[in-house]
Amino acid sequence: MKRVITLILVVLLVVSMSSCHYSKSGDILEPVDYYYPRKADAFIYGDAAGVITAEVREASGHIGDLKYLLTMYLRGPQAEGLYSPFPADCTLEEIYIKDDTLYLHFDSKFAKLQSMELTIACASLAKTCLSMTGLPYVCIQATSEEQDVQILLNEDALQFTDFSAFDADNTLE
Repeated sequence: MKRVITLILVVLLVVSMSSCHYSKSGDILEPVDYYYPRKADAFIYGDAAGVITAEVREASGHIGDLKYLLTMYLRGPQAEGLYSPFPADCTLEEIYIKDDTLYLHFDSKFAKLQSMELTIACASLAKTCLSMTGLPYVCIQATSEEQDVQILLNEDALQFTDFSAFDADNTLE
């Protein structure tokens, strides 16, 4: 009897520590990380997570459908303290993978983003795509009368370091 109870406890422990997530109905859940910027009042200067942070969402049944996942992403975050950096009704017109790069082509509304808004939108989108696909590069494209956007990003390009808190020896003050 002790062996049976021990076996049951071991099985329960293994299941609870596995990488699969389960819903209340018993279905296997497939989480996906969507990255969004924090609202100004939710941002803590010097926090390790930085301006952009992940919101974990359920994607069961759609994990291989990148167009669907990105359409859901563009609808914006569900968590308080985060916001969507994309213009309202921004549309992903084309998505494809060539070699080791994911190409995303957006409508003209995306190309109207300027300066820091464009930087934050592209960084959030790139972090989301890199985490979902495992590809090393994301190319974000959009065209409007004002400007053409074509930005190639990888994980190294997204490593923002604020050196204002470091002294001359690159150690924290």
